[in-house]
Amino acid sequence: MRAILFGFIIIPLIVNSQNKRGHSWLFGINGQIAKFVGDSTRPTTNQLFWNGSSPNYPYIFGNGHSNICDSAIGNIIMLCNGMQLFDSLGNIIEGGDSLVPNNIYAQNTYPNAATTQSSLILPKGNNGEYYVFIATASDTTYDKWLSPTSTITPYDMLLYNIVDINANAGAGKVVKKNMPLLTNTEMSRTMMQACRHSNGIDWWLLKKTTIESNIIIRFLVTVDSIYGPYTQTFSEPYCSLYDATGQSAFNNAGTKYTQVQGKSNKIFLADFNRCTGELNNPIIYNTPIDSTTFPYLDNMGSRDSISNGVCFSPNDQFLYLTKRWNVYQLEINEPDSALAWYHVKHGPDTTLNDFEYYGHLSRGPDKRIYIGKIGGSFKQLSVIDKPDEKGAACNFCRKCLRIDNGAGGSTSPPNMPDYNLGPDTTSPCWPLSVHNILAQREEIEVYPNPSHTRMNIRLVNIRNKHPLIELYNAVGQKVLATRSLEIDVSGLSSGVYYLKARLCSPQEVEASSPQGVRNVVRKIVVD
Repeated sequence: MRAILFGFIIIPLIVNSQNKRGHSWLFGINGQIAKFVGDSTRPTTNQLFWNGSSPNYPYIFGNGHSNICDSAIGNIIMLCNGMQLFDSLGNIIEGGDSLVPNNIYAQNTYPNAATTQSSLILPKGNNGEYYVFIATASDTTYDKWLSPTSTITPYDMLLYNIVDINANAGAGKVVKKNMPLLTNTEMSRTMMQACRHSNGIDWWLLKKTTIESNIIIRFLVTVDSIYGPYTQTFSEPYCSLYDATGQSAFNNAGTKYTQVQGKSNKIFLADFNRCTGELNNPIIYNTPIDSTTFPYLDNMGSRDSISNGVCFSPNDQFLYLTKRWNVYQLEINEPDSALAWYHVKHGPDTTLNDFEYYGHLSRGPDKRIYIGKIGGSFKQLSVIDKPDEKGAACNFCRKCLRIDNGAGGSTSPPNMPDYNLGPDTTSPCWPLSVHNILAQREEIEVYPNPSHTRMNIRLVNIRNKHPLIELYNAVGQKVLATRSLEIDVSGLSSGVYYLKARLCSPQEVEASSPQGVRNVVRKIVVD
């Protein structure tokens, strides 16, 4: 049976400009953190937790880690290493072990995801619940990796978990575990990122699937549910089989998306529609291919052709790119490639023996860009101090983030979206654009409820007998507009819709008149 159920009135939430969910960063191996104070000063560093009696590192956070902080102070409340979920004391949250299939979980003593953007944490409203997303490999696919004839090692599953951080007297609990979003779907081991919807409440989660082509799948993540997948396919770039490195990122305004992967030697850049989650107007940039400065490789004729990370500058005018041995700046709106590219750093930022390759990039709350690294034996990371400046003025600062206290080395910043991005008030979309939303539920009735054929609308004490009725799907696309008070719902796909009834005051006859127009918004479910 297909049924329509009434919900509640949707009121847009304005995100607090002081949101500090991204103000503390985990930097790998054993709980090293950097905490931003919200201004232009460098973050303070510390060791979050450490079991000093253990001869080994009991907590391993490779490049696939993520974390989230409380919104008021910016202290870390939850950490994920891509396979396990921890509280801020280093305890595994109840149900937070084995967040991936058994074979890949059991591959080492301390399970963790080694590739960037393998995990991501999003708030599920403001009640202490969170989504934890993890890209991984099924047992069948992992076994294929071990075959001597295997040529590729893709992921094939995207899972999500729901965590109630207030459960167990604040210790937290996984209340839904290993829920599938994608299965039997070849996907890159990197490139999973999220951007807030235009309404300032929901999220778009984007994941690059397939290894050799460029297919991007998106999900709409709301407080109530997750909708999708929605798929877009692009002709370029053609990605090589090398999928162990790469990164996707959104700009500061949330209006552009970029990605790099492995040996493709191309940057993908597209406009991002925060209303629909769609990517438009794609542009492909060919990346420079320089020497490694490693004499052994250079003498063999090898070139630095493996891309690791990409990031927008705070002013959205530049892209920064890391390859294993080089760091570059690209001025996006400069048509002359000879002028657009600047070689920020050629070769290691330390001695050759101590160099662990440049990793993925992250834009900090202090408007610096932090450069991760692939290895985790040493504790210092290099920084781009003034990324809004062109050329040498961007100021590559060698090993300027130092986490010298505690045990273990540093890897890379965590995978985080911009938790502080608010609603788009310049080009709003449904339901953000609704004005004068009423809380008077008694003004409109719907019956029968539930219904799988037709829905009747009755106005209570409203003189306008033929209002404009509009129905929108979960991604903000209008699917119906009518002045009839009877709606045929039998042809609708299952899912959540928003019904908007534009009502007029007794003094107004036309629903389109700007004076006296009131919009009653209801959430309906078709199943």
